[in-house]
Amino acid sequence: MHFKFKLLPVLFSSVSSQVVSNPLPEPYTNFTNYILWYPAVDAVQWHTMYARSLQLPDESLLITWENYPHDSLYILPEASGGYATGSILAAGVSSPSSLEGGVYIDLYVSEDQAATWKFVSHIGYGAGPETIQNGNDALWEPWLMLYKGQIVCFFSDQRDPAHSQKLVHVTTTDLPKWSDPGPDVVYPAQGDRPGMTSVAPIEFTDSYIMTYEYCDRANCAVHYKVAKSPLEFDAADGTSLVSNGRADGSGLIIVSADNQEVVFVNEDAADSAEWKAVDVGMWSAYSGSMRIVTLKGKKKLLFANGGNMGDPNNTSVACGVVEIPV
Repeated sequence: MHFKFKLLPVLFSSVSSQVVSNPLPEPYTNFTNYILWYPAVDAVQWHTMYARSLQLPDESLLITWENYPHDSLYILPEASGGYATGSILAAGVSSPSSLEGGVYIDLYVSEDQAATWKFVSHIGYGAGPETIQNGNDALWEPWLMLYKGQIVCFFSDQRDPAHSQKLVHVTTTDLPKWSDPGPDVVYPAQGDRPGMTSVAPIEFTDSYIMTYEYCDRANCAVHYKVAKSPLEFDAADGTSLVSNGRADGSGLIIVSADNQEVVFVNEDAADSAEWKAVDVGMWSAYSGSMRIVTLKGKKKLLFANGGNMGDPNNTSVACGVVEIPV
């Protein structure tokens, strides 16, 4: 697993030598499509996908990206697993560069705001190879959260021969020891491939929303589930996300999808008929990320984009900050 970290103290008061020479945004202003990193010209296998972000307690911003499978970042909102409130967890896929042989989802922790990291545990193991070919025992796309004292890791699982891929979760209270996988999204057709779990609480309705892609029969369209517990998505129905322009959305639920330059906004009821597409002007990327951040007391929407799948000329990492769309 290869992590690349960049700390952005004041968005953006300083840049590294790897950042290309493009106009530097004024700190705390709104902007889009700012390229903050390119791989070296002689870099091997740098696809720079799956940019992920966090806002740290001092309001600085942390951005990571990967060169093959994506990672997940999470700040502990309370002490858990022997680590204090504010510790940063990072989960990612660890595989040989050849992608052959065993593959792990590994967990690391930082107790000093991403300055240093240490290995904690293996969350899951597959025999590999780490490719999307049907029948390979691969693991992908971890997503971390804390729920009722348990750290939960959602991920995409190819290890069951009855399913090309399914979505599962594991839990822990002590971090070294993880539970057996529990199902979240499992389709009956062997070739169907749900993937790319993301989960967020909907506080007003005391529920949780999971978004995921549904590949094969659904052509990788975004679907979602809503459940009272993030451990009970398996019992919830999956719904396709379709924009119809009707919502007066409050911005409580914002989803990005399909490499599009729009986001989809809905109110907290997550009514399937109330999704609205809003163009925010941020270029599309393969599995970019969004996060609500606080900048000088005002909430904004932060984008972090890696390159696009299959495009060797699009390997940069970019970010943007916009008003929360409604």
